[in-house]
Amino acid sequence: MQSLLERARNIRLVCTDVDGVLTDGSLHFGLEIGHTKSFNVRDGAAIKWLQGCQIPVAFISGLDSPATRKRAEGLKVEDCFAGHLAKLPILEQLCAKYALRPDQVAHLGDDLPDLPLLSRVGLACCPADAAQEILEACHYVVPVPGGRGVLRSVAELILKAQGSWDRVVSGYRG
Repeated sequence: MQSLLERARNIRLVCTDVDGVLTDGSLHFGLEIGHTKSFNVRDGAAIKWLQGCQIPVAFISGLDSPATRKRAEGLKVEDCFAGHLAKLPILEQLCAKYALRPDQVAHLGDDLPDLPLLSRVGLACCPADAAQEILEACHYVVPVPGGRGVLRSVAELILKAQGSWDRVVSGYRG
């Protein structure tokens, strides 16, 4: 069985669900049209670190949300697929775009629409509060709930496995 670090070492693309992974899954509705979401700033920093190490990040969300698109735009996440419950065709499209095999992709998910991707990628990850079927399908269960830095933990694992973490940290040491 391939070790977690070996899996992380091979990752060239990180895909993530949004609601329940980058957020706690809550949607806040008020009198105005639409909803808002809370994103963890540490996940945003981790996305920038991955991008800086030539590992693109893609959002694949079942919910079509202006908040998701706005967050992707702010982080310069080029591949933002919002409103796609059938996620496997998106994975296939991304693999073709980046000329990757599924085993070179990490996916972070928390619920059943993510299961087809998690069963195919090289590094399947989820938050601690994911659905039971997802917990069972993942190589790495991040020990925090969704919206509390799940992607940050996965990014650190990948960057350490690939020998890039010290470079990221040294950029802050001055």
